Amino acid sequence: MASSCRRLRNPVVLAPCIAAAVVLSVAPHAAIGDPIRIWKVGSPYRRDTPRATVPFNFERESTTRGFQLTVEAFPAKNFAATFFDAVARSAAPDVIVFDNFGVMDGITTPLGRFEGIGQEPTLRQQFIRVTGAFDELLGPERGWTYLFALSPNHAAARILASKPPRCPNGPPAPPLYGGLEQIVPTVAAAHLEGDLGVVQSYADPERLPSTRPRRETIKAGGIQPCGVWGNEKLAIASVNAAYDANTTLGHTRLLLVLRKPSVQWQLLVAARDPISNDEFMRDASRLGSLLTPEQQVRALPIPAMLLSPITGELPLPASGQRFGTFVWQSSASDDVVAEIAEFAYEDDARLFLSRPRRPAGRGELSTGRLWTTRGEWYWRVWSISRAGDVAFSEARTFTH
Repeated sequence: MASSCRRLRNPVVLAPCIAAAVVLSVAPHAAIGDPIRIWKVGSPYRRDTPRATVPFNFERESTTRGFQLTVEAFPAKNFAATFFDAVARSAAPDVIVFDNFGVMDGITTPLGRFEGIGQEPTLRQQFIRVTGAFDELLGPERGWTYLFALSPNHAAARILASKPPRCPNGPPAPPLYGGLEQIVPTVAAAHLEGDLGVVQSYADPERLPSTRPRRETIKAGGIQPCGVWGNEKLAIASVNAAYDANTTLGHTRLLLVLRKPSVQWQLLVAARDPISNDEFMRDASRLGSLLTPEQQVRALPIPAMLLSPITGELPLPASGQRFGTFVWQSSASDDVVAEIAEFAYEDDARLFLSRPRRPAGRGELSTGRLWTTRGEWYWRVWSISRAGDVAFSEARTFTH
């Protein structure tokens, strides 16, 4: 089977042949000390061949952990045939890096038709996406990194992808405080693994429900806290966590929002959403300076009021506009220093932090700031007082 496959050069014909070989054979194990092979692939929109290099720090860290690396680079043109031929020879790469998903799914561009390496279902099951841990291999355009389960040195590549997580580079963040040192790692691991018992034991009564069950089993690894912002009533914490699942592994950033209305911190939001862990976290780093250490409650803020759309509807674009707009009236309280628009979907949430212009002013957010899940979302607005007390608007739903 393998020899007949090697004689084929048309990827449309070769892929099913390789898929049949996959069912009948198992890739050989690499010898101890064999290098992890990395293949970098150019874009179907350009005639480029990436540089066959890896960042110095990534290579040094890998070498320190006992792994050697080799790197090869290919243009997107005819890459599928090259990859299928390598699979037939039990010489597939351990890591594949590309910046356009057409390399995986196939795509037609002004440069022609490009077959995808993952178009055949049997082979597609052997690709394992790596998030976070191999991001240093990506170029300025970003992109994707995958392991291939039938590669000769897959076991070593998988260990390398499971390296301990680190916090993003940047200025030092405030450390965890007030009991969060134990709660944040516990809740983060439970959320990632779908341990509903532990999550529920810390759940805030105001926490919105999840709209989708977990699709695959996840095992959390090391949890690295990366700072917390807030006061003794409201805390926004960031962690970077190692994890391992059936189709993905690596590192993931996780945002936790917790309240302490009485004696125990309670989980209000847990989010892996990229906007929540990037743009929102940058904004949240300024929240601590707006809050005071005052513990006594003068009066809870007046909740914001949602104006449009009505529940169950997605905002429609105005004439000549591409996106619709969510609209609310901010809290009428004069000591509200910030508000958070929460958009919860599946078991995740996208958060936006802003400062109201004036009490009872108008707030709005474009549907263009969301992404499409073809499922049900909840949205609401939080009003945060200077003391860290939070009032919630009603929650409405929409499908997007």
